[in-house]
Amino acid sequence: MTYLIGIVAAIVGLMVTMQLVIRLKVRALRGKPLPALPGPWSMRLGGRSSSLLYFFSPGCAACRPLTPRFQEMSQRRPKTVFAVNVADDLPLARALGVMATPSIVEVTNGIIVGYHVGRPPGPLMARWA
Repeated sequence: MTYLIGIVAAIVGLMVTMQLVIRLKVRALRGKPLPALPGPWSMRLGGRSSSLLYFFSPGCAACRPLTPRFQEMSQRRPKTVFAVNVADDLPLARALGVMATPSIVEVTNGIIVGYHVGRPPGPLMARWA
């Protein structure tokens, strides 16, 4: 029984550590300039005063309720809001350091001003909706 408790504790500890690492890496990206982006992305984002990138994956349960909202936003604002399927555009996700989905990256004048992992904060949705 104590062996099983030890295994469960180790798994929970690993999960908490992974979340902490993701949060620290995300915090380190805020305020940094956009890295070199693959393909047409540098042209799409380079000349914009502000952009929002929503990264999702088809198998992500947390993405399912959010993806239709962001896809609708990207249809209404196709030059500033982008819904990016990481399965289709993995090089972009890697360039921006996306480690989990859903992730949202806010860019203003070529600087990463916001990076959110998981459910987006309400003020972000109000700003971009």
